Amino acid sequence: MNVEIPGQGKVIGFYGKEAQMLVHCGELAEMIQAITKIHRIGCGPDVPPDAYENLVEEVADCLICFQQLIEIYGIPDHELQRMIDYKCVRQEARMDA
Repeated sequence: MNVEIPGQGKVIGFYGKEAQMLVHCGELAEMIQAITKIHRIGCGPDVPPDAYENLVEEVADCLICFQQLIEIYGIPDHELQRMIDYKCVRQEARMDA
């Protein structure tokens, strides 16, 4: 993934950490709804354009939220990468078992 998410410090400063964390919960709920809709329709190449566009929008919203959480809690890239590596290795091991 190679996307650019501009710094979210101004947004966090304007609305506040607590308010933004509630926004994050709402955005994640909207992502769940978008995934559920596509699952009901079918995950193949014939996903209607509006469902696909909604999924892309919700993914973007969640990525922005994740960037805000990274900034709020000062999570360094190496910590995220360490956890991603751990999770991926664990998943690979489960599939190999």
